[in-house]
Amino acid sequence: MAIRVRAHFVRDGWRRWQPGRQICDEVEKKQRTSQSDDARVGEATAATMTAEPATAGAAAAAATLHDDRRCTFYMVQKQRRCGMMCKKGCDMCSEHSGFSSQGTAARRVPCPLDPKHSVCESNLRKHLLKCSKLKLRHANDDKPYYCLDFNAAAHRCHDVGAGSGGDADGGVNDDNADINEIIVKMIPILEDVYSKNFVDELPLDVKRNDFMLNGRFNQLVANKKHAIQQSSLIQHLCTRNLTRNTSFVEFGCGRAELSRYVNQFVTHENTARSSPHSQHFVLIDRASNRMKFDKKFADDFEEMTGSGAPHPMTHRYRIDIKDLKLDPLLQDGNYVAISKHLCGVATDLALRCIANSEKLVQPGQLQLQGLCIAMCCRHICDSEEYVNPAYIRELIRDYDADYTSFFRALQKMCSWATCGRKPGLKDDDTNGHFTQLTVQQRESLGFMARRIIDHGRYKWIASIVPQDYKVELLRYVPLNVSLENVAMIIHK
Repeated sequence: MAIRVRAHFVRDGWRRWQPGRQICDEVEKKQRTSQSDDARVGEATAATMTAEPATAGAAAAAATLHDDRRCTFYMVQKQRRCGMMCKKGCDMCSEHSGFSSQGTAARRVPCPLDPKHSVCESNLRKHLLKCSKLKLRHANDDKPYYCLDFNAAAHRCHDVGAGSGGDADGGVNDDNADINEIIVKMIPILEDVYSKNFVDELPLDVKRNDFMLNGRFNQLVANKKHAIQQSSLIQHLCTRNLTRNTSFVEFGCGRAELSRYVNQFVTHENTARSSPHSQHFVLIDRASNRMKFDKKFADDFEEMTGSGAPHPMTHRYRIDIKDLKLDPLLQDGNYVAISKHLCGVATDLALRCIANSEKLVQPGQLQLQGLCIAMCCRHICDSEEYVNPAYIRELIRDYDADYTSFFRALQKMCSWATCGRKPGLKDDDTNGHFTQLTVQQRESLGFMARRIIDHGRYKWIASIVPQDYKVELLRYVPLNVSLENVAMIIHK
């Protein structure tokens, strides 16, 4: 349940309510024995504020008292004290109350259901019975499309090669290991592997959709980068005949913005051909999104056609892709899988989800017309969930490197190509980086690492789909539009 943070005015000042507890409305009168003489004077001044008008001195005293109620835990990474307020008689907030002044001996532990919040270790069992995340975790238990870890590595049934990744290779699995040393060791291996296996860059194929140019572009005043990406992806679908008489599954749909504009374009094309066709949109996302476009599909259809023909059907499912059985969600007809910026491991899970679908790729029931996924965030991939570990093992077979360590280095280096530059940095600046490499050199290594991860996915899915399908890997927009500009497209 969302916890609201409200503001309460106290005399001439104000105090915020902190998450999980209420801040007392009255000023604490009891003096602490550890307070200095100046603090005692400040409290005495604050205590007289009820009988006197607010003054600058009284406000300063109240601020001093307010600061005294703040948590004393020092956050090293942020280089400041915690800003949360303490309970009466405590010098640390509930999140840090289990730490000593040196920040050790924690009595609070992250909640196993949601590590974003913590709980007292002694109350962990009781908390797990009432945690709000418990209901969300089991919301799909009785649904036919839910199967725990159905698309996870342990359940995969279409992977090329044996072995899942990390532990079997004896690689680095300790999160506290020195990743910098691993990266430095893997850099020359990456450069050598790339020079031997990748000669040409991915083709840059930027397309422009006239419907988007004449419609949505005119509605945007400033930032048109998302519209440019959507325009190129939609036109790639159109030129490969993936928008006619088909329905769509969008993985990691978010607000379903891409699906909405696909629906608008398909409706426009069908209206121009006088062949209305009702699409089915299956929207998949594990998060709860605000300001969704789901209800706009029917409104757009009625506005564009002006008829009472059957409007597009949208069905949204809140579920993790790793637990998704796709077949129960599909109706009769053909489908195209789409996604814009499907983050990290979600791309691997989506590809495996498609491969595990009997209706989409199994002979005799083939409903997969094509796929168009714009990938991103390789730095949050997972070596154990990656779809093609056999490919990377083959690349480094003759080097002093194990799969887990090499993949972990690839993850980290991928971010060098997509994190952007700080203002003022030049190509030959090192910026104090631990590798002592220039910005340009690090960006080049980042693109190499990204290419290897993407190419493994490309080869894996090419081995899964029937032979009459073509698999493409291309850059659909230039870097000045998006640093994450690589898409995988499958079509007949």
